[in-house]
Amino acid sequence: MSAKLVGKLFTQRRFLPLFTLFQAGTFNDNALKQALIVLVNWGGLVLFSENIPRESVVPLAALIFTMPFLLLCTIAGQIADKVDRGLILKWIKRAEVIIMLISAVGFFLKSPTILALALFLMGCQSAFFSPTKNSVLPQWLKDEELVTGNALMSGFQFFFILLGQAIGSIIVRQTFPNFPLDGAQILALTLVVFALIGWFAAERVPSAPAPKPDLKVDYNPITAIYHTVKDAWADQPVFRPMMGIAWFYGLSAIFVTAFPTYISDVMGYDEIVSTVVLVFSTIGILTGSILCLFLARGKEAIGLTTIGIIGVIVFTLDLYLNSTQTTREGYGTVSEFFADPQAPRFLVDVTLASLFAGMYVIPLQAMAQRRAVPNRRARLMAAGSVLLNLAVNVMTFGLLGIGYLRKTGGFDLPPAAPFLLIVIISVFVAAYCLWRWTHPQDYESYAGG
Repeated sequence: MSAKLVGKLFTQRRFLPLFTLFQAGTFNDNALKQALIVLVNWGGLVLFSENIPRESVVPLAALIFTMPFLLLCTIAGQIADKVDRGLILKWIKRAEVIIMLISAVGFFLKSPTILALALFLMGCQSAFFSPTKNSVLPQWLKDEELVTGNALMSGFQFFFILLGQAIGSIIVRQTFPNFPLDGAQILALTLVVFALIGWFAAERVPSAPAPKPDLKVDYNPITAIYHTVKDAWADQPVFRPMMGIAWFYGLSAIFVTAFPTYISDVMGYDEIVSTVVLVFSTIGILTGSILCLFLARGKEAIGLTTIGIIGVIVFTLDLYLNSTQTTREGYGTVSEFFADPQAPRFLVDVTLASLFAGMYVIPLQAMAQRRAVPNRRARLMAAGSVLLNLAVNVMTFGLLGIGYLRKTGGFDLPPAAPFLLIVIISVFVAAYCLWRWTHPQDYESYAGG
């Protein structure tokens, strides 16, 4: 049943163009962000100031992307309830072509200011894409297709996250003798090509008529955030799974922003090892997402979510317990990493924590989408974007604080403190998921409309 449904979706205009433009944008987001991370951690790029602790530079760069997302996504959600969502997708991908051209200029000129501007604009663009994508998916897909559609979108999203991060990591600092372009310039052209692929796909999405064309849009980001989240709070069947999704993005933010510095400064390995770890993590999330496709069988699956968050706790806790500070001079290579007796346990923990994280989030995405009423679905999805970005920003500020405390000696925090933070918060999430699993309720589905 699932294999047949997958084949059906990949032949439909209501899914394939959306899938393509989403994955192309995912690649660009992550290649650009990862290239900046590599240039900061290993390339000597001064993005803000030399006085900022190294542990805090990457989280600060992440805020350049997430803050405009947070401020604009509720406005975008209103627009996605007022304007044809297919048309919005077209304009979003047209804008991405321009943004990637700006980033290309930044890479050619080696300008951190222009690259930071491109990252900021990608955050703005993503603010409009997220609620539109999450509201149009249940509009184009039927109820029994939602888990499969989300598993394909999110599972392959992590593959393209990996692809973007790997390419952004590996080629950005390379030089090629007898070739006119260096790695950063090749990456710049690659970003433009993927933006063009996304634009081509967006021009082929079907119409998605607006459910509330007479809606009056509130363009004040503060009041828009307040009213959108307030309305979502009143719709608890949708609000609860969105809170669970927010925590997934919060723990993901900890992994993504803490791992590069952890691998370079605590474990003492180079950027290739960081990429290897990302490969194992992405394989884990992709596997967990695909497992949901077969195990959920088109239904709400709070049991999978519960098992998933418990698995995250177990293997992230082992990451924390297995942490040691290196005494190595300089950065170790990937061959030295694989020769390290602690490496197999570390990679197993990373992979399985990621697998269970994928199993945790996919059913929650389908729950929120199918329970949201069509005439305000985009605004509800925008509230979910606010929540997940609040989670990302809170966790990012937490990492900033950890970085300053460790640098100033104000508090004796272990090097793996971010992993312990994930465990502590996830225990409370797991307790609630377990309670919901043992007290099931039936909710009306609005998918397909």
